[in-house]
Amino acid sequence: AKRVFEVFKPWGLPPEILAVVAVIMMGLPTAYSGASGIILLAVGAVIYEELRRVGARRQLALATTAMTGGAGVVLSPCILIVMISMLNKEVVTDELFYWGKLVFGLTIFVFVVFALITNRGKFHVESPKNALKPTLNALSRLIPYVGISLGVGVIYAFALNAYLDQFSAPIILPVILIAFLAYEKIVDVRHNDKRAMQKVGNALTESVSQASTHIGAILIFGCCSLPLAGVVERSSSMMDIPEAFSSVWVAMCFFVVAMILIGMFIDAIGAVALISGSFAAIAYNSGIHPIHFWMVALVAVELGYLSPPVAMNHLLTRQVVGESEVEKAALEGDSFWYRHEKILLPIAVMGTTLVIVAFGPLIVGYEASF
Repeated sequence: AKRVFEVFKPWGLPPEILAVVAVIMMGLPTAYSGASGIILLAVGAVIYEELRRVGARRQLALATTAMTGGAGVVLSPCILIVMISMLNKEVVTDELFYWGKLVFGLTIFVFVVFALITNRGKFHVESPKNALKPTLNALSRLIPYVGISLGVGVIYAFALNAYLDQFSAPIILPVILIAFLAYEKIVDVRHNDKRAMQKVGNALTESVSQASTHIGAILIFGCCSLPLAGVVERSSSMMDIPEAFSSVWVAMCFFVVAMILIGMFIDAIGAVALISGSFAAIAYNSGIHPIHFWMVALVAVELGYLSPPVAMNHLLTRQVVGESEVEKAALEGDSFWYRHEKILLPIAVMGTTLVIVAFGPLIVGYEASF
């Protein structure tokens, strides 16, 4: 993540635009991991530190860190979308991934608009004459990582006939990352092979230890949220929901609010299971297109992750950046927006995206959309 940020630094972009770059950069890793919370734990601290290093406000850096990866859940080959297609025969992954790319692009566009609106400095970009050479130098430092990725991919393709997709990613990606780690430690030591291998071993041990802690936390959260989803699905309150709404507009309003609430308290996998079993059939009967419904569901759940009172992504952000940084951020800002930007900016971006995704197709008509 640090190496990728170095590519953009020479251009002197405003912190708000680099915040957009960070969200775009984390989209693909989120798609492969399947959840924004995992990516936030993995690289959230790096994103926060890099944004602060280029002059971003603490509130802006916290907001961006919380949003890291949130938009990527709609991209291929996200396991959430695979799970949706398995639980709902009305949709297939190819269609969901196609529309997911458009939703991702819309989210980034909305973020750019808010970034330009909230920018407190002059919009300045360094001249290519001064920025091009450092940019090329930064890109050259990424070549070994690209080569390692391609090399591992070629070995799996020819030796095992396995290609990187949503099924093989859990096996291939760790191997690529271990190769990255070994490369960095060996290059760092260079001429002392014994010391290099010792550093690789120590780094692997530390990585596995940290990963075990994160995996344990996520598993506990998932194990708690899945029973909660089952309780909600079988509660008497579900009996009060009609089998179909008379108006597609009323139905969409209901589902938007309901799925945001679900995202506030239940993790993504539990939310998909609950929505599939409780709301999907009602939405289809009410005239909502299945693809439309699930695009709305994914955006709504991510908005729930960013919304109080739980705001899971903000809790994870607090964990990775440290309590002291969050406390310092609370003392900054000269207006209501900038004092609470870490909460307001993600809600504004994802909320605006959700409104457009939910009601835009209803306005233009399904025939022109899906």
